[in-house]
Amino acid sequence: MLRRLVILGGILLVVAAVVLGVWLARQPGRFALVRIDLDGLVQTKQAAAMEKIGIEGGSNLLRIDPRAVKERLQDLPWVRSVQVRRVFPDALSVQISEKIPVCMGVVDERLVILDEYGQPIKPFEMGDPYLLPVVRPKNKQEAAREIVWMINLLDRFSSIKEIISEAVGFAGKRWVLYTNRGVKLLISENAEQELELLLKLQKKYKILDRKIRQVELRIPGKVAVRQ
Repeated sequence: MLRRLVILGGILLVVAAVVLGVWLARQPGRFALVRIDLDGLVQTKQAAAMEKIGIEGGSNLLRIDPRAVKERLQDLPWVRSVQVRRVFPDALSVQISEKIPVCMGVVDERLVILDEYGQPIKPFEMGDPYLLPVVRPKNKQEAAREIVWMINLLDRFSSIKEIISEAVGFAGKRWVLYTNRGVKLLISENAEQELELLLKLQKKYKILDRKIRQVELRIPGKVAVRQ
């Protein structure tokens, strides 16, 4: 019986010491926050991120909830994921991964910036740093998939992508690509072969540098040009 009481008393002393230690550690002035290491910002403004973090210098690190900070930062439109950790004795580390803008689209009649998954990032506003092609799929239910398909296609033809201002989808997996000079490029689901042929003709004849209105590429192995 005495042995049990001694063991129980020892346990209570350990628990009391731990509780006291935690209480003392959480008091003002202990483990005070001196700096916030914020990395990964590209489009997100540092001031906006710091406002979302919402922690003042001198705050006790033990009182900071990393999960709450993460949730607040993920409300920012450009933020894809966040890692937040306390670095004792005096720092908070915040690592942000942002969404990648690949094109623009139209959602509820508003021009929006879309990410690499075809999902909206934010409405396009004057002053946004990107001048991206607008992609408008025909099938709204499969819009994200079709947008990703189109962007992946254009990425394989970088010299064509840099002159495309808009890609518009039509029934039957047909698309019209509009160049920044107003030329229409008519392509189909066999777009990769069609654009390869266009590149060959551009290299040999510079057809996209001429005064033309349309290039029909959907006829297998042929090209029809309209002036």
